[in-house]
Amino acid sequence: MSTLAPFPVLALVAAVSGAVTAWLLARRARPAEVSPAPGFAGSETERKTYAEERATRLAGLREFAELADRDPSARQDFVDRLFVELEHGWRETGTWPAELWPLLLARLRPASPRFWPEIDLHPRSVSLIGADLRGCVVRNAIFHDVYFFGDARFDGAVCTGLASFRGCRFARHAYFRGTRFETGADFGTTTFTGTAAFTGARTDGETWFDGARFSARTDFDEIRFADTSFAGAGFAGRTSFRDARFDEAFFGGARFGGHADFTGAAAERFRFAGASARTDVHLRRKWPMGWSLGPVRACRPGEWAEVRAGQ
Repeated sequence: MSTLAPFPVLALVAAVSGAVTAWLLARRARPAEVSPAPGFAGSETERKTYAEERATRLAGLREFAELADRDPSARQDFVDRLFVELEHGWRETGTWPAELWPLLLARLRPASPRFWPEIDLHPRSVSLIGADLRGCVVRNAIFHDVYFFGDARFDGAVCTGLASFRGCRFARHAYFRGTRFETGADFGTTTFTGTAAFTGARTDGETWFDGARFSARTDFDEIRFADTSFAGAGFAGRTSFRDARFDEAFFGGARFGGHADFTGAAAERFRFAGASARTDVHLRRKWPMGWSLGPVRACRPGEWAEVRAGQ
């Protein structure tokens, strides 16, 4: 069992980020993925996908999807192209994204007769509106520095490979209820403006929320996580880890500005080195067994106390 500590965690995060970068670079260099899909390039279908008239463009994308249903080599190209369309349409009304997401859902849900296995999702520093990937199964999901407008829904999704939301910003609610990350996940420096719901989520590998900001209600109830780091994370709203299960849980330098509930939470080891909680407002707190707040100290804004063991 690995031991999470500040410096090893940072090294692991750097290693994961480097691995993701190397994977993306290698992926872009593969000729089969740089070349347009067979049967699509230069076709009437391709011309439709570039039409100014929205209905014609949507018809072209639907034809492209149907082509990829028949030809697996065209599937990743279609998914990549769909994210480009989602990016271009975010400044308009939500109508265009609402028409595009179902094209993806029909291909990424295992129960669908059109399911495409082993698909990668990797929008690059874009803005997405109304993201809906509920119940989808994908291989790698790399959403670096993506701005999510509207609610983002990943409930029940499964990622079998790399998963990273590093540097993302969720402008509204983010739902990851029952989501499974089979290789772990990286949410480092992610900003959650609305509710962050991870109820019942599961990770089989190491997971990072280092430097993440949770501004509203945060729900990690009944999660099953392996080694997990919340180093330097900020929890401003009501935060719950009721009945959560960790291998090791590291909260070094984390700040709890609102309610915090660890009732029933268990781990092989909790670590709160340098973590603190605000004390000058009426808040309800339930720390893991063996942990409590130390002496109060002034620290703008308000008064804070360290979370300490053996108090």
